[in-house]
Amino acid sequence: MLFQIIPQDDPLQALRLRRFFMAMAMYAFCAFLVYLSCLANIMDWRAIFVFLVGIPLINLTLYIVFRTGLNLRFTDPSLTSLQLSIGIVVTTYAMYYANEARGVLLLIYILVFIFGIFRLNTRQFLYISAFCLLTYGTNIILMHIFRPDKVNFHIEYLQWGVLSLVLVAFSVMAGYISALRQKLSTSRAELEKSFSIIREMAIRDDLTGFYNRRHLSELIEYERNRCSRGGSVFCLAMLDIDHFKNINDMYGHQAGDQTLKTFAAIIRETLRSTDFCGRYGGEEFLIVLTQTNIDGAKVFAERLRRLIEKKVFPELGDDIIITASLGLTQYQPKEDVEKTIHRADTALYEAKKKGRNRVECCA
Repeated sequence: MLFQIIPQDDPLQALRLRRFFMAMAMYAFCAFLVYLSCLANIMDWRAIFVFLVGIPLINLTLYIVFRTGLNLRFTDPSLTSLQLSIGIVVTTYAMYYANEARGVLLLIYILVFIFGIFRLNTRQFLYISAFCLLTYGTNIILMHIFRPDKVNFHIEYLQWGVLSLVLVAFSVMAGYISALRQKLSTSRAELEKSFSIIREMAIRDDLTGFYNRRHLSELIEYERNRCSRGGSVFCLAMLDIDHFKNINDMYGHQAGDQTLKTFAAIIRETLRSTDFCGRYGGEEFLIVLTQTNIDGAKVFAERLRRLIEKKVFPELGDDIIITASLGLTQYQPKEDVEKTIHRADTALYEAKKKGRNRVECCA
């Protein structure tokens, strides 16, 4: 497999790497500006050293961390605070040698902070702002010691004060924007979850959790098309609880509903992962046995019939036996789905006619 600079199998990691490359592009642009400033004798040539040596090594290390997944061990896998801190240190180093261009380079701090909007809250922004002001203050102290004759410290103090005001204001606003972004992201996730719930409610029966009749018909049609293309077969099993009306009349509808739930649980435990079932009517269920011929369907139906017969339904009492009748049919190539379902229903009718609690097939 060819190496990918940005992995395609992990969208979140891909997003983090894209942001990382955006930061790299910013460093490259800043290095170009510093280079032009050095050519114009505005900045000392030592200002570009960190861009030529330090930044490539740091970025290579960060890329390895991202690409190997080591960043996933941290609370913030984007390593936002770390990357912002690196940007601040690099900018502060360049500003030490910027001479009269220092005031212009203060804008780069804002450019660095913009990347924090993706992840940081107001408190984290204030921490980064404090770090930035500390590094710039350290710069002023170092210039006091080593370059006192080349710096107008009144302007430096003014710039430090203005930077403090700007960073605090930016931190508050950026934190607010970040919070809004998080709320929008949460709202979107909740909306998608709600849509998913609504969709499930639209295609499933509330009582049993099986597909409703409309969606079941769509799935059968899909299975029919799949079999038509691949030449395979499937079977339908129509089930009906014997004498279910008597259960409602004698024990009440609440007991009848619980019986349907228990009945559905037995079916669900018997189905394979590739099969599916729907509530076709009041106490009728339709099972689709994929990639199964009529002989396999008979084995399944008999096993299910015996499980139902042996099952205890607590809501009815231990001495009450519930049985089911089943009608089977196999899909015939190119036939209409409704015709297949009708044959299964005919087979079910035959099972009931012959005494119930039995399996009948209709070719």
